[in-house]
Amino acid sequence: MNQDSNDNSIKTYEGVAECTMNDADTIKNVKIRANDLAQENLLKKIADYVDKFLRDRLLIFPKNEILSVANEIYHITDVKYNVFDSDDNLMIRATVTAQVDDNDIMNCLIGFFQERTELKSQNESFRKEIEDLKSQIAELPNKIFLSYQKYEEANKLLNKKRYEGSIKLYDEVIELNPNFAEAYCNQGIAYFNLTQYERAIQDFNKAIELNPNFAEAYINRGKAYKKLGDKAKSETDFKKYDKLIKKS
Repeated sequence: MNQDSNDNSIKTYEGVAECTMNDADTIKNVKIRANDLAQENLLKKIADYVDKFLRDRLLIFPKNEILSVANEIYHITDVKYNVFDSDDNLMIRATVTAQVDDNDIMNCLIGFFQERTELKSQNESFRKEIEDLKSQIAELPNKIFLSYQKYEEANKLLNKKRYEGSIKLYDEVIELNPNFAEAYCNQGIAYFNLTQYERAIQDFNKAIELNPNFAEAYINRGKAYKKLGDKAKSETDFKKYDKLIKKS
């Protein structure tokens, strides 16, 4: 199964598998086998989507590399088991549900290209392949690629406590990639350090809107609410942060 969530960049997939329980089996062992097979089926569906995602951007990858990317970017959200009889045999069906975010695919690709380029650049015989890789990188959506470059520059300024400069760069990042939750969160941290707490909360709100499970955004928003004297909201955010951290 594949369905879009409210965020068009996030897709949901299911992998299903059934296993027969033999006399020497335990339910636990059969569940493990069914789960493994369900995840294999799930990975094939996600790999097919990754392949289409790449081809739509004129990028052709070998099958093993597509599987590697697929294996990196899916997040399991639910696992269910059903026990039933079939032809006098006890069967266990495993259903594994996972989500895939297009932004994670882009991040994986950028990291993949960067790592490969660094490795190949050590050997002169691979210069041509490096050029081919560079040309493929150039075919990636320019705005997203540039947004990650500017994001790293903004983070360096933030770490150096050059808050005004980092805010200007985060604005540029957000203009290039409006769905960049981490950029909103870090910009909020910059505003927080400038004691502009209400403005910081606006950024933390946007980060949470984009990623409801973004723990760092909750704890930073809680700190901003605390500075403004809103104890109830700050405690709510701190509790949400603790809950998300325990799940991770």
